[in-house]
Amino acid sequence: MLGTVLVLTCSAVAAAAGAERPASNPPKPVPRAAPGTSGLPLPKGPVPGGFATWTDLFGLQQRLNTKAMRIEKAARAQRQDNPVGIVAAPENRALRVYWHGTVPDSMRRQLSSRAGEVPVEVLPARFSASALRTAVHKLNASGGTTMAVPQPDGSGIAVRWSPGTRRHPRAVDEIPVSLATGASPHGSKDIPLTGRCADGAGYCREDDISPYYAGARISNCTVGWPLRLANDAPALLTAGHCGADGTLAYDGGNDLMGVYGNHSNGADHASIGAAGSGRMWDGNWQNSTFTKAIDGWTGTFVGNYVCTSGSRSGALCGFRVSYVDPSIPPGTPSAGAYAVEDTAQYGPGQGDSGGPVFSLTGDGSRVVAQGTVTAGADDARVPCRGENWEGRKCSWFFSFDRLDYAFGSVTSPFFGARLVTG
Repeated sequence: MLGTVLVLTCSAVAAAAGAERPASNPPKPVPRAAPGTSGLPLPKGPVPGGFATWTDLFGLQQRLNTKAMRIEKAARAQRQDNPVGIVAAPENRALRVYWHGTVPDSMRRQLSSRAGEVPVEVLPARFSASALRTAVHKLNASGGTTMAVPQPDGSGIAVRWSPGTRRHPRAVDEIPVSLATGASPHGSKDIPLTGRCADGAGYCREDDISPYYAGARISNCTVGWPLRLANDAPALLTAGHCGADGTLAYDGGNDLMGVYGNHSNGADHASIGAAGSGRMWDGNWQNSTFTKAIDGWTGTFVGNYVCTSGSRSGALCGFRVSYVDPSIPPGTPSAGAYAVEDTAQYGPGQGDSGGPVFSLTGDGSRVVAQGTVTAGADDARVPCRGENWEGRKCSWFFSFDRLDYAFGSVTSPFFGARLVTG
């Protein structure tokens, strides 16, 4: 989480449990939207990077991420403390890999562009990954930052300062420290609340039934991705701060879902012991119609465009991954990432914690899982979309915990788990 930031958990608490609903048997029918309608509100205006459509952008992003994951896998197998950073921004039309020092011959094949693959540009990183990790640790230990991460190109550290911090160091161990793009050390101001939206049905995003869809409401948070754990037990991934181990989770209708468990020490991840279906709620926060099938999952890289599906804000798109946490220990996927809405007009808010962070398949019909919403920066507030209550806070800059960390780190309780697809 972002230190003293806005944790995106709803303050409402289930007052009393209703009768537990049995799992649908046969499985509940998939909601059907009217022909020609779409639940995902893609940003208006020109698509970034001169792409004709968002599906063109997401199609190239999938190819960039696939190549980036292969490079990371090869580097881990060879115990390389590289790449320092990878930028998979579709508008670059190429994968940019930042490497500190000389590229070993054993990695040159992976860093080349073979027939049918995206172009790869190997660029020099000024500082090593180990030096950047040490600088990040010192800044975090000082208590003066709410975020400290390596610059994607390895040129220094990007920070967001805690409100009231008096000393803003310009360097740590001669590594430059600079303010993250759009950040302010001076706190934030309150933003007027906006309106509500409404529709309803027998089961919907705000009051789902088992097997639950990703993006459904929990009493204080949002359902993340449906999983099968290593022992094949069903589980719903969500944010760890939504409930302590052993506490009960309730859905939006106060029906008992299951018990919180599997809290991660390295990320803000936990699970609810309940069954999920391979679909995600799309569209607005009061929605019984729009869903998409879950296609699979991918790694997360700087420059990726992602969307969120919170139970209080609904589906929001147009966010860009701006930073990722350093990998600790070296050679493992980093736990967290940070995304920004470049026009600073909207973002997830309280009650969206644990909800899906995703991209789309090339044709836009299915979602690709990337993480779960964690927290928003308190110095990046925007008017909330979707459900509102007095004092609700939303942010155009937010953090999320990565799915590739959950599945790929041996220290994660979800190592060996698999995503339920639809």
